[in-house]
Amino acid sequence: MLKALRDVRTVRVVVYHPKDRERDELVAQIRRIGCEVEAVWPPSERFRNDADVVFMLFRQDGFTHVLLKALAESPSRATLIAIVEFESPAVIEAVARAGAVSIVTKPIRAFGLLTSLVLSQTISIREKNLLDRVRKLESKLDGFRRLEKAKAILMSRKGFSEQEAYDTIRSRAMSARVSMDVVCTTIIDADEIVGL
Repeated sequence: MLKALRDVRTVRVVVYHPKDRERDELVAQIRRIGCEVEAVWPPSERFRNDADVVFMLFRQDGFTHVLLKALAESPSRATLIAIVEFESPAVIEAVARAGAVSIVTKPIRAFGLLTSLVLSQTISIREKNLLDRVRKLESKLDGFRRLEKAKAILMSRKGFSEQEAYDTIRSRAMSARVSMDVVCTTIIDADEIVGL
């Protein structure tokens, strides 16, 4: 079974939508699914950071602008599901720029909400995992670049071969009980100081 479907009852949901019959039905349906849900209106200038999923009404008004500004400034990594009343270029652009993973159209119906919740959570989890993987790979690549730079410094300053430079860095790291990256950074920093 899909992890997001299995864990759907642990999801914390915040709904940014004016109080009306549709919002009440949306909140009731999310509760029936088993999620903890809170409706917020009017929006404040600070975005809620404790939500896993945010349903947000997108329309061309000041409230949407306030929410988008708060969302941009928020450290929250909540999954965003857009609620749209009609499709206009401005609304579509706002939804895309905000990073919405799914949409719910008005009039809101109970059918499809569970699917939207589960799929949006699945997509968000995949995206977060991919971003973490990219960060790790970038860090590893930076480490390789530092190693190459440190080897080049030892080769030019000490006349070492590439293998001798690598072995020197490795042996210094082992004797100091630190990573090779720490030794490479030290060599690069020392070269920059001496190079002044």
